[in-house]
Amino acid sequence: MDSSEVTIGPISLFYSYSHRDETLRQELEAHLSFLKRGNLIAEWHDRKIDGGGEWKAQIDHYIGTADIVLLLVSADFIASDYCWGEEMTKALARHERGEARVIPVILRPCRWMSTRLGKLQAVPKDAKAVSEWSNRDAAFDDIATAVERTVQELRQFRQTEKVLRTFKAFRNRQQRHVEHTPEAAAISDGWDGWTPRFETAPAELPAGTVFRDGDDCPEMVVVPAGEFMMGEGTQHKVTIARPFAVGKYPVTFDEWDACVAAGGCKYKPEDAGWGRSRRPAINVSWDDAQEYVAWLSKKTGKSYRLLSEAEWEYAARAGTTTRYPWGDEPGTNLANFQNSGSQWSGKQTSPVGSFEPNAFGLYDMIGNVWEWLQDCWNDSYK
Repeated sequence: MDSSEVTIGPISLFYSYSHRDETLRQELEAHLSFLKRGNLIAEWHDRKIDGGGEWKAQIDHYIGTADIVLLLVSADFIASDYCWGEEMTKALARHERGEARVIPVILRPCRWMSTRLGKLQAVPKDAKAVSEWSNRDAAFDDIATAVERTVQELRQFRQTEKVLRTFKAFRNRQQRHVEHTPEAAAISDGWDGWTPRFETAPAELPAGTVFRDGDDCPEMVVVPAGEFMMGEGTQHKVTIARPFAVGKYPVTFDEWDACVAAGGCKYKPEDAGWGRSRRPAINVSWDDAQEYVAWLSKKTGKSYRLLSEAEWEYAARAGTTTRYPWGDEPGTNLANFQNSGSQWSGKQTSPVGSFEPNAFGLYDMIGNVWEWLQDCWNDSYK
């Protein structure tokens, strides 16, 4: 696989701060705007909570999934039971597990070195508080340099990780959207996206039938039973004994927002400024995807879940043995991935259904976004 085909989504960044430092937080956000303009970061702080939203659930979600957590440190931050006891504790736990990078940003002089933060490398330079600099812009620019360096390190790591994972797990097709159908599945993942699927299609519906279980539910396509050789290199035969239904398109923001409005999904993911509507829902975790399919199951009385890796590959191949559904070469403007020649390539997600479907009638199985699967990845078939 060519690593140039892997598109890396924005690095997620969380601001943890005391509201008494709101002005300084806004100044820092302005100095980091060049990263946002370049689609290198996707920021979140509690001022983005929608009216009526469950603020704690949203904060827990974003601090639990952020790639970078900026702790904006001052005496007020240390004095805040929530900033210190909740946000910082969770952030440091993820930092110690290697799940996130935590960067203390010293805003105002305080005794932070005498706390748990003392073991971390702080910014700006020499951990001199921003308020103590004669030129505050210079202080924030120094912080921005450190954040930019961390972002680039994480992007390089993510690219390498995705190339290796893609090759080993037969995801050698760039970022792609997978749909699972109403009675059995769904997915998400950088640009994280996903779709729903039926474990078993209604017996009376022949392969290729398109149906929908109700308002706000995704369109499903009945996929036929069959068999295929799974994987790359050493392959093994997999038999799909029964027809099953798979989402015709990746789950869209329209569909996700309907789940939020109905109370089935706890939070409303950011769209990175690319728009919602028929764009694939992104920035959702595996747990979020599970909430969505659980809501579909309850709403319809049928069983929705994520696809397994074998089911996904079978649906994506759609009877082909080539690298892509259309052949072994990436071609031009046939899907949305890095250097694919589409108007969205390497920039943002494309509206679902912007390209031709595969032989099973499924759209966006190649490119656009990564997707969650029901089972865990491993480097063997065991």
